[in-house]
Amino acid sequence: MPELPEVEIVRQSLHKKISKKKVKKVIIRNRNLRFKIPLNFASFLENKKISKIKRFSKYLIFRLSSGEYCLLHLGMSGTVHLIENNQKNTITNTSFYNAPKLPKKHNHVEIVFKNFRVIYNDPRRFGFFQIIKNNNILKKRFKHLGPEPFNSKFNVSYVSLFFKRKEKKY
Repeated sequence: MPELPEVEIVRQSLHKKISKKKVKKVIIRNRNLRFKIPLNFASFLENKKISKIKRFSKYLIFRLSSGEYCLLHLGMSGTVHLIENNQKNTITNTSFYNAPKLPKKHNHVEIVFKNFRVIYNDPRRFGFFQIIKNNNILKKRFKHLGPEPFNSKFNVSYVSLFFKRKEKKY
């Protein structure tokens, strides 16, 4: 499973590459991930501008200029690949676990921009995409999760209160 630092590196890479860019097309090759990709997913993303890529926990959050969001969770084996349109060989910025060429199998979602494509590859299909309509729904989505490691709310008081509520089991 990609760990938090790897998800953050993916976020940084995506943010540099796709922020302020407009999605031209979305190709879904397989809807059957951990949660089935919604039928309206392609039309939801197409012709929208990505304003920012954020991260909460291991979720990548695509903030759209419309005020809506698209969540991506990589699951256990999901990777994101950036491929330039004019590239003849499919060398990619793949995850730490794979060869530097784009795999031929398990490319489930392709998000097409003007000069490049973002391809989501996941052999185990434990990752997922989710449409979030507004910021209030996004906040509710993450309410059950604790604070980020570098957030000021993650401190000794938080950790001690967290463990105080746990029961010891022998």
